[in-house]
Amino acid sequence: MHLRAWVRRIAGLPIYPILAAAYPVIFLYAQNVQEAIPPGEIFIPLMLSLAVTLAILFGFWAVARQWAPAALASFLIVVLFFTYGMAWDEVGGLLSAHWVLLTAWLLLAINGLALIWRFRAQARHLTLPLNVMVALGLAFNLVLIGSFVFNLRPVAATSTSGVTASGGQQSTVKSRPDVYWIILEEYGSNSVLKDDFDYDNSPFLDALRDRGFYIADDSTANYLKTAPSIQSARNLTYLDGPELREQAKADDDWGPIYRGLRSPFEVQEFLDSLGYRFIYAGTFWSPMAQHPSAEINYVYDRLTSEFLDVLQRSTMLRALEQVGPTSPYDWRRNRWNQTLYELRSLTHTATLPGPKFVHAQLALDHEPYVFHSDGSFITADQASDLTHEQEYVEQLKYTNTQMLAWVDQLLAVPEDQRPIIMLLADEGPWPAGYRRDERGFDWTTASPAVLKQKFGIMNAVYLPGKNAEQVGFYPTITPVNEFRVLFNAYFGLDLPLLPDRNYIWPNQSDIYDFIDVTAEVAK
Repeated sequence: MHLRAWVRRIAGLPIYPILAAAYPVIFLYAQNVQEAIPPGEIFIPLMLSLAVTLAILFGFWAVARQWAPAALASFLIVVLFFTYGMAWDEVGGLLSAHWVLLTAWLLLAINGLALIWRFRAQARHLTLPLNVMVALGLAFNLVLIGSFVFNLRPVAATSTSGVTASGGQQSTVKSRPDVYWIILEEYGSNSVLKDDFDYDNSPFLDALRDRGFYIADDSTANYLKTAPSIQSARNLTYLDGPELREQAKADDDWGPIYRGLRSPFEVQEFLDSLGYRFIYAGTFWSPMAQHPSAEINYVYDRLTSEFLDVLQRSTMLRALEQVGPTSPYDWRRNRWNQTLYELRSLTHTATLPGPKFVHAQLALDHEPYVFHSDGSFITADQASDLTHEQEYVEQLKYTNTQMLAWVDQLLAVPEDQRPIIMLLADEGPWPAGYRRDERGFDWTTASPAVLKQKFGIMNAVYLPGKNAEQVGFYPTITPVNEFRVLFNAYFGLDLPLLPDRNYIWPNQSDIYDFIDVTAEVAK
C-alpha cells in the first residue's frame, strides 16, 4: 500500500509544464539528429527554456498557493509561446502585422488564465493525464534520438587522400602566389541563369574575362549539395559511398561527411608543406562555420546557429523580427549582417602577409535572399512581393558587384605579386520541387533539365603568369579536378585528371547511394 501511495503521489506531481518546456527543443533535435548538430546548440536553449518555465511556475504558485492551477497556467503560457511562430506561418500572410496575432494570443492567455482561476479547485484532475500525454510525446522523441545515437558504428580516423604525395614534385617551387578559393553557394552557370531565371550573366563574366579570368562555361558540380562537393574538391578525389556508409549510423547520417569538413584536407596540407598559411572565412552553417586547422578563422560573433534560428522562429520571438535593423531576432537581418562581415573579412585577408591559402564559403546566392542589387536589405515584406527567381537575381547582381570590386583590389598590384583566384560554386540553384520537399525529393526521377539546373555552376579562375587553357583548364572541368590542374601548373606535380562526373542520391534518406548522372546532365 505504501508503494502504491508513493507511486500515486509521484504521478500526481504537476511536472508536465517542465516536460512541455523541453519538448520543442528535443523535438527539433530529434527531427534533425542526422545533421550532427553540436550538443552546445541544444543545451543552451533547453536550459533557458526550463529555467524560464520554472520561474513562471513558481510565480503562478506564489499567486494561487496551489501547484495544480499554477502548473496548468504555466503550461498554457509555454504552449502559447512555442506555437506563435507556427501560427504566424499559417496566417501571417492574411494579417497586416504581428500585433493582430499578438492581440489574439494575449486574449487567449487572459481568457485561459481566467478559466483556470475559476476552476482552480478542479485543476488537479488534469495533472495525471497531462503528465502522461506530455511525457509520452517527449519519450517518443528521446527514443528517436537514442536509437540514432546508440546505433554505434566504427568511426574511421579521418585522413587525407594522399593524392599530392603520389604526384611527386618535379621541380623546385620558385614562387608561391597567394591562393584564394572562394565558394559562392548555389551560383548557377550562365546557361542555367538564362534558362531558369531569364537572366543573362554575360556582362559579369565578360568583365572577369577582361581582367584575365578563364571562364569554364560548361562547368558542373560533382555532387548536388555543399558538404560532399566541398569535401570532394578539397581532397582532389571522389567520395567513397560504401566506406562513408560504414562509418555512418544510418543511411541519412551526415556525420562522416561533416567530420570530414572539420578535418585536415589534402589542399590545405599540401600548401602547408610549402609554407602557406591557412585562412578561413566560414558561413552560418555549423559544419562550415570555422575550421580547426586554420591559423585565422573569421567568425561573425553575433551569428546564431541554423538550429537556434529555426527554434526561435517557432516561438513568440518571431514577433520581434522586424522591430528594427539591430533586432537580434531578425534571422534575415542576421544573414545580411553576417554576409557583410564575410565580405569585409575577405577584403582584410589581402592585407595579411603570405604566402596564404584563403578559403571562404560565402552564402551569397543562397537562401534567404536578403540583398537588393545595391546591397540594401530586403525586408520580409519586400521579399513577399518578389518571385523566387527575382530574389535570386537581385542577390546575384549584388554578388557580382562585390566580387568585381574585390578582384580589382587584389589585382591592383604588380603582376608578379598577383594571387591565384578561384571563384566557383559548390552546387547550382535548387529546382522548385527540391525547394518544396528537400528530404522527400526523388532525384532518380529528375529530368535532364532539372539536373542541369542543379549541377550547372559558375566557375572562373585567374592564374597569374599562366594561360589557363595551356596549363589544362577546359570548359567542362569540375571542382574535383580544379586543384589537380592548379598544382600541376604551379608546383610541379604530375597529377592525372579524373573523369568529370556528376552524382546524385535517391533522396535525403539515402545519401551514400551515389548514382552517376553525368550523361543526363550533359544532355
